Amino acid sequence: MKHRNAVHAANQTALAIRWAQTHTLQDLDDLVNEMSSLGEDVTDIGQLLVDLHEIDRSLQADTLAGPEPEASEYAAMTA
Repeated sequence: MKHRNAVHAANQTALAIRWAQTHTLQDLDDLVNEMSSLGEDVTDIGQLLVDLHEIDRSLQADTLAGPEPEASEYAAMTA
């Protein structure tokens, strides 16, 4: 039984990863809203969604800012 539970958990994890690779944060937002409207407890998944949005914002800010130029690059740009 212990082995069966481990296999089931691994399968669920693989399915979740596959779903996440093929869907957007908006899809997850929609899913959470739909589940909530059906009376499901979405506290855990809601917190995950908040965390994922924060990561997304952080990555977007890093992409927009770009890396700081190295000292030698900065000297070449100001010369």
